[in-house]
Amino acid sequence: MLPNKKSSILLVLKVLEEYTDEEHYLTQQEIADKIYQVYDIELERKSVGSSLSMLEELDYDIDKGPKGGFALLSRTFDQTEASYLIDAIFSSRSIDGRQAKKIADQVSSCFSKYQRKDYSYIYKSSEINRTDNKQVLYNISVIHEAMKQGKRVGFQYLAYDAEGNQTVRRDGYEFIVSPYYLINNFGRYYLLCNYREKYRALQTFRIDYMVNIQIKDDWPIKNMNDLEEGPKDFSISKYLNDHIYMFGGDVIEAELELDGDWGILIVKDWFGENAKLSHKDGKAYIKVKCNEMALYYWIMQYSDCVKVISPASLIEKTKEGLQKALERYK
Repeated sequence: MLPNKKSSILLVLKVLEEYTDEEHYLTQQEIADKIYQVYDIELERKSVGSSLSMLEELDYDIDKGPKGGFALLSRTFDQTEASYLIDAIFSSRSIDGRQAKKIADQVSSCFSKYQRKDYSYIYKSSEINRTDNKQVLYNISVIHEAMKQGKRVGFQYLAYDAEGNQTVRRDGYEFIVSPYYLINNFGRYYLLCNYREKYRALQTFRIDYMVNIQIKDDWPIKNMNDLEEGPKDFSISKYLNDHIYMFGGDVIEAELELDGDWGILIVKDWFGENAKLSHKDGKAYIKVKCNEMALYYWIMQYSDCVKVISPASLIEKTKEGLQKALERYK
């Protein structure tokens, strides 16, 4: 049965999206043939031409080739944007490989079948170590809904026993928190929230470690400004700069000595303009504010080109950590 005019426009558009691009054009008759081949619907060439004109009026970027063919050029993303998005999806450790593949397929579906082949190489990155929790996207949706409703969320938190078997922390204890921000840090998703003020005003939990999450209808969110020990004039960007590894705890100001251009490059890569660079006696120094535990692990990672100048507590912590590491190899 011949579809109505609106349906014919949709069929023509679907064929253009799937089978045309800058290097592949179809004539009106070829479009009609493809519609019959794929959808088993006969469409006259005149109807195809009318649909093409209507799509152009609707601002679809349809190009007429030198040989009379037609192609849809502009897409939701250009190839560079899609490549970046797909790479980011597969680089994330917060979702499992099957979910990553599904989302990547949805992103690449805006291209013709010929262009999609260009992204197949990225799929190999699904072999990286990923979370075993397949509920991450669901967890995120529940947290979003809780924040929208102004409610807290409750969840159990994953752990591993001495044999490496997955279990839940504290015999299935339910953590009930006030959710404030979702944070993507090094391919992992975290929830910035308030758990118990007597421990710390703000804490982070890994979203892929959450199981059995639910909205607590009888527990309204505790406003961040009402936290007794909470931050004043809170800035999420400042918080992320101060907590590069998502550790909780105090923020300190430290001075570090850098070894040459490589040290400066590393500091700029991690801290950007938040690192205040200076020079003295031919050596480079930076002052930076950061969570103490996060900065300690960062220094251990780059100990070959970074030396702590102050504070003394961080110097001692670094010495102790390096000494313990050395002892393991004796």
